[in-house]
Amino acid sequence: MSSTHHEQIIREMFATFTDFGSTPDRLLDFMTSDYRQYVDGREMTLGDFQAHTHALRNTLGALEIDIQHVVCEGDKAATVHVARATRRSGEQSLIKVVAFYQFRDGRLCLVDELTHVLEGSGSDQMLGALQ
Repeated sequence: MSSTHHEQIIREMFATFTDFGSTPDRLLDFMTSDYRQYVDGREMTLGDFQAHTHALRNTLGALEIDIQHVVCEGDKAATVHVARATRRSGEQSLIKVVAFYQFRDGRLCLVDELTHVLEGSGSDQMLGALQ
């Protein structure tokens, strides 16, 4: 697979992840069955990621992802992106994320992220692994 294809997968996955009108099960198309995600040292399985997606959609009114940098090489990629989370109350948070991705057979099998709250409350640090 080309690097351009992996970048496209990341962008499409984020578009689906932030489209609160779509069914969260659509995200499964982007991930392997043994998918693992690490957020600030916390491990999530595919099931945990599904629970995380549901929890975010129940907590937030909107979520936007702005990819500032993306690098792809072979079956790996990395991004620096900023997430703007808007709670149902209208309160907003801005979170910078540095993420590493690994692909297998055109799907994400691993994501490893570090997050940093730029704007918002201290509890926003937990949004990346919210269950």
